[in-house]
Amino acid sequence: MTGPFTTIPATGTGYAQRVPRSASLDGGRTAGPALDVTDCLLERLDIGLLATTASDGVISDVNDTASRILGRDRAALIGSRLGDHLLPGDAARLRDYHHRQLAHLPPDPAHSAVRGRAAGEAPEPPLAVRLVRPGGSLVPVLIVATAVPGDDGPQVVSRVQDVTEQEQANRYLRLVLDHSPVSMLLIDQSGRSVFGLGAHTAEEAAGLAAAESASVFDVFADHPQPMALLRRGLAGEPGARIVGAFGRYLDLHVMPIRDPMGQVSLVAAITIDITERESARAAQAHLADLAREALVTLEPAVLWRRATAVLAEHLGATATLHEVDGDTGALGLVATDGPSVSRTVAAAIAQQALRGPAGSRSATAGGESATAGGEVDPRQDGWFVLAEPIGLRGEPSAVLAVQRPPGAAGPPYTSPGTVLPAGVGAFNDSERSFVAAVAGVLGAAAARFAAEREIRYRSQHDLLTGLPNRASLLERLRSSLAEDHRAGDGEGRAGAGRTGIVFVDLDSFKAVNDTYGHLAGDALLRTVARRLRAAVRPCDVVARLAGDEFAVLCTRIESADTVERVAARVLASLAEPVAIDGSTSTSTITITASAGVAVSGPGLTDPDRLLNASDIAMYAAKRAGAGRCVVHQDWMRLSAGPAPPSLAPPGPPPG
Repeated sequence: MTGPFTTIPATGTGYAQRVPRSASLDGGRTAGPALDVTDCLLERLDIGLLATTASDGVISDVNDTASRILGRDRAALIGSRLGDHLLPGDAARLRDYHHRQLAHLPPDPAHSAVRGRAAGEAPEPPLAVRLVRPGGSLVPVLIVATAVPGDDGPQVVSRVQDVTEQEQANRYLRLVLDHSPVSMLLIDQSGRSVFGLGAHTAEEAAGLAAAESASVFDVFADHPQPMALLRRGLAGEPGARIVGAFGRYLDLHVMPIRDPMGQVSLVAAITIDITERESARAAQAHLADLAREALVTLEPAVLWRRATAVLAEHLGATATLHEVDGDTGALGLVATDGPSVSRTVAAAIAQQALRGPAGSRSATAGGESATAGGEVDPRQDGWFVLAEPIGLRGEPSAVLAVQRPPGAAGPPYTSPGTVLPAGVGAFNDSERSFVAAVAGVLGAAAARFAAEREIRYRSQHDLLTGLPNRASLLERLRSSLAEDHRAGDGEGRAGAGRTGIVFVDLDSFKAVNDTYGHLAGDALLRTVARRLRAAVRPCDVVARLAGDEFAVLCTRIESADTVERVAARVLASLAEPVAIDGSTSTSTITITASAGVAVSGPGLTDPDRLLNASDIAMYAAKRAGAGRCVVHQDWMRLSAGPAPPSLAPPGPPPG
């Protein structure tokens, strides 16, 4: 086939192009046999060529390959504007491109030679545009153009290459990278990005776009760790490390790429988003640490504060913990961490979590609901909330809640040396599982605390009456005597505060058991305990020592008179009639008690000796008759046992 093209060297392209014969380099002389060879080669090589006028971009000639790429026959193309077959934005870019090529024509139209590029000037890269075929389908093409003089004025000859297959391959690669945790980047020695796919965040994508015309070291100056790795890569040193950037954990690998001369021309950077893995690892570490603390921590408040701190750090959220009063169900805030929140709002969230089972509601910024474990209705300002009861199902001892404001970004994950934004957005499945796991650890700890409290209570209290037992009384007595000693700087000095004991023993209690049974006797002891608590001062401590023996601890008294008045009220309260349920009927009885009083002082600063002194005084009272009270005197021997019941009370000491 022959056509209106003749052979010329394409400036800066490295291959032959065809131009109209009227614009041939020899001033219009026919090129001879070379035309047929050129036409044959161009058709066999399947190269698309077209010529346009410089003045208005009208197509003056086109070969069959270009016609096929454009989807129109030659007759329909010749005489039309090339820009009409492109998208508007691409048409404007092509006009600018042609103008730059026309700038290389000689200034003197009489001179027919094509002016070359200046020495050292790099050839312009091909222009990527999209052609519009009939029906509206788009064809991605690369255009390389050369301006040539002609008899009818300058023209532009363009090579058109269909890159649909390459674009499809690039699109598939982009799809793969956009839907995987991997991104790729190539930078040159100037630090500019020459290729990049698969940004992990919008912030990173915007930065990579800016790095096409500026150095990545300027664009990402606030990310020193990855930039240091890239600088070493440009110096020829490969490297890899986990870095924190864009609110994510990234596994960054940097590999220098050398040219045939062995010089580093490019650096490839491949990053893998391992945020989920690192977050899971951090969550496991947090849970392990929290579980260890839950096993050894003695005070619940210490563990509650630690748990809220862990949640606030790991989730970038506000964490609160409310304890539930077992009797009233009231909530008390005991721990909080993270950005400050209203106590009223925090309490309302915890209360809402108690009203229904976890997982019955979920929160979204728009207020729509869906089932998801632990989520509760959002706050009015759209915050996302997770809440988990702690303890037994139906009888929680506390409520754990985390709150996070709405937003498009995910939660932050901190790494050394990196400052990340505050957490925002909905909680994902792994975060919900983490909160539930923390609540589980705290629930186990709460059960341990409750068991230990029960053990301590049983070890220090009488289970029948609920009063402190002998061991507990001696411990409190020891503490009160030590305080007296510190206040008086000596042994019970007058005016410094003293400690008194009232030892109470019921009279004829065995007869109640024998007559009405042990259940009635137990009921009588519980009644005695209630009356004793009602008769003493608020600061006094009532304890059951054993059997029908009770004691009242009076602290910081000034004289024995105060203790005697307490003892008198105790004996009076016990003398009131008591209803006893027998096996067949209810009877009313009156009981009495004997009381012994001892007050700390010189020689009575030891808990056991003081309690023993009150015991001796009680036996002296019992010998004097039922319902009596006796104050211990110095002449009473601590080692003396109880006198026989038939003996009269002891007289004054011998002169």
